[in-house]
Amino acid sequence: MKKIIRNPGLGGILLLILQTVLLTVITLLCVIPFSCRVSEEGITFVGGDYISPVLEEVTVLDERTVIMNFSEKIKLLNYTVSERLEDISDSAEHSDTADLSPALMAASGGYGRVEADYSLSEDGCTITFCAAEQYEIGKAYEIFGTVEDRAGNSLTYCVPFCGFNSHLPKIIMTEVQGKYKKYKEDAFRCEYVEFLALTDGNLSGLELVSGVDGDGKKFVFPPAAVKAGEIFLVHLRSAGSGCITETEDLNESTALYSGKNVRDIWADNTKARLNDSADVIIVRNSIDGTILDALMYATEETAEWGKGTASLAEEVVAAGIYESEEISEVELNSGLGSSAIKSFCRTDAAALQKRCLEEADDLEPLEYPVKRTASTWAVMNVSAGTL
Repeated sequence: MKKIIRNPGLGGILLLILQTVLLTVITLLCVIPFSCRVSEEGITFVGGDYISPVLEEVTVLDERTVIMNFSEKIKLLNYTVSERLEDISDSAEHSDTADLSPALMAASGGYGRVEADYSLSEDGCTITFCAAEQYEIGKAYEIFGTVEDRAGNSLTYCVPFCGFNSHLPKIIMTEVQGKYKKYKEDAFRCEYVEFLALTDGNLSGLELVSGVDGDGKKFVFPPAAVKAGEIFLVHLRSAGSGCITETEDLNESTALYSGKNVRDIWADNTKARLNDSADVIIVRNSIDGTILDALMYATEETAEWGKGTASLAEEVVAAGIYESEEISEVELNSGLGSSAIKSFCRTDAAALQKRCLEEADDLEPLEYPVKRTASTWAVMNVSAGTL
């Protein structure tokens, strides 16, 4: 028996092509993010909204209020405000074996839950969370929740924040040591900055920034209370034993260049900080970006500021601390590389301490930030913890 092979001809080929096109169109309609509606004229394709709302900004407004701004009108589906517990909070990785997520535990009253109400702005883009009681200064909290836009797209978020500090002290740098040296196996000279508190307050919300190091390596002050006239040290690198941040016993730190009878605060860092030859160092309010104090220095060989320091120098001048950002007008970095142990020291530190300790009514309020003069800073023998 002969096998008959039929030639589909032109009509058959066209039919196959038409079937293929139809199947392709149907497949694409299943995956392309469009919706459709039927009208008298036929099928009309309508573009869909499949983009979740974006959380654009979070602001800690005061001791009880946190504000969240979103990219579009939203409604709040659920939320929980709780203390942030390191290693197990939702904003950090935690064990897969946990019986219940930290957010659910907080919501059920398991731990750390903070009572807070919320309100939505008229345009629907801003949520204001208001706690029943004040947040603890500098303490870590987080808001976990879900919002939804008009198209039904949702966003689940977990935002960490710190308790607002409305009692910032006025502080100034009084000594800066930017050179690191290893003397022997367990004895190191680490970079440090000495401070004087001109008023009472809490350090939470302040930060120490170097133009060379950049914001990524800034030091964030811990929530520690200080008194007017108090001296304290911030060590920007920990090396060797005895690097203990002091809370009650002011002589607990035994590392080299710890201050006697003054508070030592040690950064959790083992890498280099500050620049030996030229740098711009500032104390800044992290909430509003205000510069509160500054030291700018350079060697004679340094012709111009580097990329990270040039803009910061301009900000220091704008803050009214220095009169010029020209590198030839800042502190001359000389003698720090000699065999003698020297650092930048503030020559008016003792006088400022005496002034802030006096309670005379006839004293004019101290202008702050304190303006720098040509004689404010000098290279002198190191004196950590003493003015």
